[in-house]
Amino acid sequence: MAGKRILVYGSMGDIAGTVATSLRNRGLEVLEVGFPQNTFRDEFGYARGLRKAVASFSPDVIMPVGDVLAASRMKKELPEGTVMPVDTPEKIALLNSKVDSSALASSLGIPQPEIYRDADSAAGREIIFKRDKSFGGSGVYRPRTKEALVNLMNHEPGGRFLIEEYVEGYDFSIDAVRWNDFWHVACYKSLRNHGGQGPSILRESAGMPVLEKYARKILDKLDFQGVCGMDFRIDADGNVYFLECNPRFTGGLATQVEAGFDIPWMLWKCYMEI
Repeated sequence: MAGKRILVYGSMGDIAGTVATSLRNRGLEVLEVGFPQNTFRDEFGYARGLRKAVASFSPDVIMPVGDVLAASRMKKELPEGTVMPVDTPEKIALLNSKVDSSALASSLGIPQPEIYRDADSAAGREIIFKRDKSFGGSGVYRPRTKEALVNLMNHEPGGRFLIEEYVEGYDFSIDAVRWNDFWHVACYKSLRNHGGQGPSILRESAGMPVLEKYARKILDKLDFQGVCGMDFRIDADGNVYFLECNPRFTGGLATQVEAGFDIPWMLWKCYMEI
């Protein structure tokens, strides 16, 4: 597939640059177009920018970074012959959703922090409040009082949120590439992040077969095709808790590439069958 023009669209810190560098290092022609806003708070702007980039550069392959859901919704309007290695909007939306991915994990017997139904059942407990759609630590809160929790709940139309037990422990992340019969996964432990939330900025590789097993159960259940990250927490007694899914290139991408798990290149090979 030499000669194919690849558009890497989006930003999210250094993630787009890591994707572009990975593919350029393999001798591929890469065009990198950033999106300056928060990709998850301006879906329409992200889509407009992607349309403009496609019209301007006529890429053969698009590798979206950031709001992969918005990109996936555009697949049907791409020019004939232009491909984008992301799954359907339905699968991506399910994995993006804190509520729906939690329900899926529960149906598969994957352990999670205890989930409370309402403010009364959570009263007096250390909890985490999660908006259904939250990214990079935004939309995740640790309310200290019942009144604070009720206020958060009242600002979420439709009741799409999670109230979870707060679990003290270490965060571990999985990055996986799944495509038909191909499966490759790696795990890292987060050692430090920005102000206690968001993508980690100090990581170390870790061998955690149980997390790999849980990640595969979720992605196999959906027959998910593409790249997906998942976050877990492990407490002092070794208990494992599922936290969330991120069906896209994640903040740990550079760590994985440097450790030899070249995710963009693997995705390219899987999708283009080279």
